[in-house]
Amino acid sequence: MGKILKRAASLATGLALAVSVTATAELPASAAATCSASFTKYQTISKGSKGAQTKALECLLRDAGYSTTVNGSFSVHDAAKLAKFRKSVGLSPLKVAGPRPWSALLSQGSRPLLERGDKGADVLRLQRSLRALGYTKVTLTSTFGANTAAAVKSAQKKRGLKQSGKTTNALWSALQHGRVSAVPAPKKKPSSSSSSSSSKGAKALAFAKKQIGDSYRYGATGPSSWDCSGLTGGAWKAAGVKIPRTSQAQFRSGKKVAKSDLKPGDLVFFYSGITHVGIYAGNGNVVHASRPGKPVGTIKMKYMPYQGARRPG
Repeated sequence: MGKILKRAASLATGLALAVSVTATAELPASAAATCSASFTKYQTISKGSKGAQTKALECLLRDAGYSTTVNGSFSVHDAAKLAKFRKSVGLSPLKVAGPRPWSALLSQGSRPLLERGDKGADVLRLQRSLRALGYTKVTLTSTFGANTAAAVKSAQKKRGLKQSGKTTNALWSALQHGRVSAVPAPKKKPSSSSSSSSSKGAKALAFAKKQIGDSYRYGATGPSSWDCSGLTGGAWKAAGVKIPRTSQAQFRSGKKVAKSDLKPGDLVFFYSGITHVGIYAGNGNVVHASRPGKPVGTIKMKYMPYQGARRPG
């Protein structure tokens, strides 16, 4: 009877171990879920980045054979793994993922010949890779359409390949090694109101420059003598814009402008109490009417205590 009990206990222990091993063996499979990596725009990821795109990058690195913590928080460890991946495909070993590292990771895998009309996971992989490079007309549909073909031709042209619009082994290799350069971001066209303001500013400045050499007289508004706000008012009147008479009132009108964003024609104010104003002339200079005995001229802004700037019109 004792032997039977011992055998039963041994069998129970063996079954428990088998269940334990089976459960442990299933964990990696469940952890290796497909990476959710479809985005309209792929962000630059570096140490400290967080969110869905960070998690996607971590997942892609893991699938490429680099152990990362797929938790949506890019750690020092993750950044080091990214640098190793970059080095492995021929990119500089930086710890930042921009367009080309993204494209390289997203395109990892087999290199099938794809062309218009094809559908499936490989097409989506290609589209993600192209989208990461800035081909914004490529939509992540898993269907190889006209926009995908156009982007493929563009990438082939960049690499000096035959522009077939089909994914050859050479194109896949270029994508997977981060050798296809990103599409430059389109330049923003200035709004019509911005263009109009710039044009008026140029006219105001041109008027002010024509008055250089005229005398200063307190309260004067031209045509041959000016005080500071009289000159700025006359200049903007010549540009078709009426502004208040005094420097303090001019400071309260128009659009506030940062010092770093000054454009020719902007009104620039100086001294406590906003007691002086000039017209920005570019390169840190203003045209102004300064004081009795000194004619209208140009001066570096740095020689007067800056208080702010406004853009009329």
